[in-house]
Amino acid sequence: MVTVNARRAPELAKDVPFSVSVVSGSEAESRRLLSLDEMLRQAPGVDMVVNGGMATGTLRMRGVGALQKVSGDDSSVVINIDGLSLSPSNTGLNVLDVEQIEVLKGPQGTLFGGNSEAGAVNIVTRKPTDWLEGYVRAELGQDHQHLVEGVISGPLTDTLSARLALRQSGIDNVLTNAQNGKPLNTPRELALRGTLRWQPGTRTQLLLSASQDVLKQRDTPYTLRPYDEPARIDIPPGAAWNRREVNRYTAELTHAFDAMTLTALLGYGHLRHHALNAIYEGRTYQQLVGFHPDGSWTMYSKEKRYNQEVRLSAKPHSKIFWVLGVNAFQSQRDLAYRDVKDIFYPANPYHADSTRQFETDTQAVFGEMTVPLGSAFKLTSGLRYTWEKKSTDANWTAKPDNPNPIRTARDSQSLSDSYLTGRLALSYALTPQVNLYGVYARGYKTGGFNDEGTNYTNGLADLPYKAATVDSYETGFKFESADRRLALNGALFFNKVKDDHLLAYDVATFAANTENYDTNSRGLELEGVWKPVKGWSLSAGVAYTDARISNGAAGRMGNVAKDNRVPEVPKWSGVLSISHEQALPGLPLLKSPVLHTKLSNRFVGSRPADPQNTFSLGAYSKLDLRVGLQSGNTEFYLWADNLLDKRYDLYGYYIAPYMPGGSGAQIGSPGRGRAVGIGMNMAF
Repeated sequence: MVTVNARRAPELAKDVPFSVSVVSGSEAESRRLLSLDEMLRQAPGVDMVVNGGMATGTLRMRGVGALQKVSGDDSSVVINIDGLSLSPSNTGLNVLDVEQIEVLKGPQGTLFGGNSEAGAVNIVTRKPTDWLEGYVRAELGQDHQHLVEGVISGPLTDTLSARLALRQSGIDNVLTNAQNGKPLNTPRELALRGTLRWQPGTRTQLLLSASQDVLKQRDTPYTLRPYDEPARIDIPPGAAWNRREVNRYTAELTHAFDAMTLTALLGYGHLRHHALNAIYEGRTYQQLVGFHPDGSWTMYSKEKRYNQEVRLSAKPHSKIFWVLGVNAFQSQRDLAYRDVKDIFYPANPYHADSTRQFETDTQAVFGEMTVPLGSAFKLTSGLRYTWEKKSTDANWTAKPDNPNPIRTARDSQSLSDSYLTGRLALSYALTPQVNLYGVYARGYKTGGFNDEGTNYTNGLADLPYKAATVDSYETGFKFESADRRLALNGALFFNKVKDDHLLAYDVATFAANTENYDTNSRGLELEGVWKPVKGWSLSAGVAYTDARISNGAAGRMGNVAKDNRVPEVPKWSGVLSISHEQALPGLPLLKSPVLHTKLSNRFVGSRPADPQNTFSLGAYSKLDLRVGLQSGNTEFYLWADNLLDKRYDLYGYYIAPYMPGGSGAQIGSPGRGRAVGIGMNMAF
């Protein structure tokens, strides 16, 4: 049976009264899911969109989330790594040496905080062991793809143990630069994490963790659709450069009393992002205006996040489940544009030196309890009350050749909010193997300030964007057979969202405003695992999501019509994975050889590219294969990603004509075609 921490304390996934999808670390390794965004795409009903870069990633669950992200704080899904919350702009991070990833669907504001109106992702890393273990892994593949990874874990003293994990990887960019015929750049990644575990007694444990992720050239710049073969981008060589560094430090103390468990957590995260980008892509602007303008900018951003939490919870397997806690969270985020050059449109408000700082200070109290009602029913109720303050301060100085009569400008604002989130659920044990449940949850996503607001440079106001709320209803079942060879979960859901966010961005003038729209989403999900006979395993999931905008705003900058579909949310999506393990007796020079085969397919249906539903991105299936031969603790394997070489889009966007009668342009970025390689894994 699978144990999860979906409610901040260990319990069986079968007993959680809402949908939880779990991807184990071993499953991620066998399927070569190296980053968090790759893993999240395996969960039915989860949509991860890069929107041009790591810093602007948008994560939706069941169609709930911003129509177009307004700021780095505009998050609908909380990502939690060992107790430290991160924003979805970190979904490109490496998934290194993890125990499991839990995808919690539906509002999770009760236990995970305000900006989880759609759900939460809880990442549990592997902990130090009391025995010596580890592994080394190496891979080589097409497009100069390479990977080196290693883990070592074991005791240092009778009470102290440690674990160290490291991965370095790289590959050529899928885009070719039209100006020199070479790959646009060479993405590289480095991830490392060290963990110490101190156990002075059987009841007390202290975990200390420090990690770093460095990602270079991982942004996905836009180019003109339809793509060439190979896909090309027309910008000066070296004009697409980016580096992202994320450092995380956590300390978690747990102590088991006779009747309860105490958990105290301290977390700190520091993010730095530096990117050089060409403003105008040549093929796109040749179609829009008839020539290739010259322009570039350099963006710097950094963020500090502090999280402190103290919880008391019931002991595992207690008759009554409960958790109570207090939380304090602070963040400081800076965004700056420097070295901007724009000869084509010198009045561009970014044609300046600008800085903007954001601060958030949040305190909350929370609790949730599940109590039995007779022999079969259980009632769950939870509440969280949050107090929050936000502020922003911006400074802007025009470049000498910017014709704006305003030469300097400043914007300073603040806001305060307090809100209540929670859920109410009823579950029923139909049989020892089948649980039925129904849940209502109230979600909340705080308002804030537009990262790209430039109205203040023209003497106008950049008003804060409104908070968004969601009323979520879900009913479902969870089944696990007595022999544990078959598990099946299903859910029906309906979400009613008020005032979610859209960044109405005018590409021609670079004006950016915020708008709010209501949305509804409804659908169903099924997930299952079946082990029919020894050596065979089949896992599958399918989701149907009908997510639509429920109020129009004709004439506003966004120009979004009622009943338009929520962008980038396919009606149908699914995953299917088949695994086979077969002993191969009689092979010379090999000790107990075993053949491992895994075939996985991800299907993504057609979905609108933007809130205006200007055009749609086509459906696709991505088939991956891994075949390995294991002898003792050593395995050699072949892998193929996108085996059938399907073409698909990572995202899409429409640029309206610059002048009446002119041509518009569809832009986006392509996914990678077929790639094959070899690998070796040695454990000890």
